[in-house]
Amino acid sequence: MRQKRELSPTQIDLLRELSNIGAGNAATALSTLLGDQRLEMTVPEVLVCSLAESMELIGGAESVVVGIYVLMSGDSNGRVAFIFPEKSALKMLEFLVPGKELTLDSVEVSALQEVGNIVVSSYLNALAKSTGLTLIPSVPALAVDVAGAIWSTILAEAGVVDDVPVIKTTFQLGERAFDGVLMMIPEPDYFEGIFSALLDQETST
Repeated sequence: MRQKRELSPTQIDLLRELSNIGAGNAATALSTLLGDQRLEMTVPEVLVCSLAESMELIGGAESVVVGIYVLMSGDSNGRVAFIFPEKSALKMLEFLVPGKELTLDSVEVSALQEVGNIVVSSYLNALAKSTGLTLIPSVPALAVDVAGAIWSTILAEAGVVDDVPVIKTTFQLGERAFDGVLMMIPEPDYFEGIFSALLDQETST
């Protein structure tokens, strides 16, 4: 059984700092994708919780969500999932594909995959720059399902229950807001290595 890990306040602060950097980079790239409309992306909370607890942050097991799932390789292996409520996805699609009836067809799925790719890549790039690690994301996969089904798939593949770093995110586009969560799931042997590298970089600056 995998032992539960508690991140120290210093590690949480480092993760929050990286999250804000990643959010800023993602917002810039997404604004370009949206035709230079001004989009702001903030990180209201960073926490470490169980997989079940993280599911409640997005509305519970029966809520319909859009999940974008990326494998991470390089100096650290693992998975990154960016998940947001279906209603948030549909709101964002109104800007990505304006004037189109929203049915989550292949065009809309591709647009959401690109959003997820930008968000995940922005966070991984911030983490890589801060740690000196090489972190390579795979092509993103997307699923639309109830949260319980998506979390079950993540659990089956990653085997993580008690120690998922979760980054709550909020997109603000004009008067509209979209919420989501980013879950970083390093494999057990790499979990401490990432934070050791973060602490090493912090103490050397």
